[in-house]
Amino acid sequence: MPVHALPPPPAIQVLLGADVWSGDGEPRSGQALALRGARILAAGPAAEILGKYPAARRVELPGGTLLPGLIEGHAHVLGLGQQGLRADLALAPSLPAALDRVKTWAGSHGGWIEGRGWDQNLWPSKTFPTARDLDAVTGDRPAALERVDGHALWVNSAALKAAGITRGTQDPAGGSILRDAAGEPTGILVDGAMDLLLKVRPAPSPAALEAALAAGLARLRSLGFTSVADMGVDHPTLDAYRRLARAGKLPIRVFVYLAHDTRLMLQELRRARNPKPGFLQVQGVKFYLDGALGSRGARLLEPYADAPTSGIWTTDPARVAADVKATQRAGYQPAIHAIGDAANRKALDILERLPRRAALPPRIEHAQIVTAEDAARFGPLGVVASIQPVHCADDHAWTPARLGPARVEEAFPWRSFLKGGALLALGSDAPVADPNPFVGIVSAETRQDAALDPPGGFLPAQRLTRAEALRGYTAGNARALGLPDLGVLKAGAVADLLWVQAPLATLPSAELRKLKPGRLWVNGIECTEKP
Repeated sequence: MPVHALPPPPAIQVLLGADVWSGDGEPRSGQALALRGARILAAGPAAEILGKYPAARRVELPGGTLLPGLIEGHAHVLGLGQQGLRADLALAPSLPAALDRVKTWAGSHGGWIEGRGWDQNLWPSKTFPTARDLDAVTGDRPAALERVDGHALWVNSAALKAAGITRGTQDPAGGSILRDAAGEPTGILVDGAMDLLLKVRPAPSPAALEAALAAGLARLRSLGFTSVADMGVDHPTLDAYRRLARAGKLPIRVFVYLAHDTRLMLQELRRARNPKPGFLQVQGVKFYLDGALGSRGARLLEPYADAPTSGIWTTDPARVAADVKATQRAGYQPAIHAIGDAANRKALDILERLPRRAALPPRIEHAQIVTAEDAARFGPLGVVASIQPVHCADDHAWTPARLGPARVEEAFPWRSFLKGGALLALGSDAPVADPNPFVGIVSAETRQDAALDPPGGFLPAQRLTRAEALRGYTAGNARALGLPDLGVLKAGAVADLLWVQAPLATLPSAELRKLKPGRLWVNGIECTEKP
């Protein structure tokens, strides 16, 4: 049952017995929190709190750590909720293994064949698959399979035919149709070219949208999240969110960043933004400047080291600049996707021209490949660096090949952001990467994957401390949302809390990776379903 549909909590309840991590510094023992309704009434030494509120209901926690409810700083909730409804190609070790999964899924599902998660960088060949590969297991049923980063589609011949894509089809603005030596489409559509196929693929029903959103939010809550920033929400999905909100079916807070769609922006940005943290809030607009490094769509200042291309401008930067300005003027928050060093420079140039006194700080999403000169600009410009540490763990093996030795130091410059005074907001980009926040924290502090590669971490000088990573998942994300009363444990703050049965400050990284949430409170109400 959704937490905000439950009966109201007791007038005052006191939580004690665990170390308390307030959102800054180190966890402290002997502390307690008093909650009244949806807010924290008081925080301090347990004896003092109990003496002040002797009639309060006591919630005894058996050790462990009590911390603010985690905030997922960048996710795609619909895609996360749809994971169980499509062929799962994540971590497929080879093309034959991916094709076997597609064949198995197609055998038990009708209609279009859909899937997500393939990554050619994990395959021995390191090369993109083709429509011909897919035809062998799909026949004449259209198939569309998203790459792990969501920036490329692998389609079969039937899907190419359904979309009318032939050798005579020109590359659309902001995208590319990969072609063979004869000029024929290979079956890979990158960034803006995906729209050619998505226009003819059947859209999910309103009920299916609601079900997928509910599943995605439930998954996040089970991982210890009490809020999520959902990036790039289109009109049907926003409508589905509003239906769920009216029915009291949102289990955690949702901060919506609209897709960069002129009609949607005109409809939504004319409304005054509600500054209070409810369960559903339109927060801003998500803009795209470039694609992803794995599909060579990230826009670089110089050509890729392993291909004769500099990537793609997925949206005309002049259009992004104009609409970013309109978004801020309307009182909403611009969030610009920028992965390559050229895209990050352009994003900073755009944001540098904005007024500095906006209520909400502008954000750059991913900020993945950034020159040292540009990393130092984030702080002085007041730009949030919205990062996803798991991408470093997942991509470190092939990132040097994309960039070459002269530029590899630009990758994932988290410590450089902090040294320049930038605010870090942490997330996962789920379903692109694992949404587990404890995996994210370990990735931030080690810059290694689950196999502990590379030894010592990828560019280890850029690692974060555990406290910095935790802050990025709590107070950092809250400040990025313009909500200082979220993501912290102090008097007057929102009573979104997470308890874990472990000493977070000292738990070894290997154990932290396996940690499970214990108990969760949203809006002062404990979730009856175990996280």
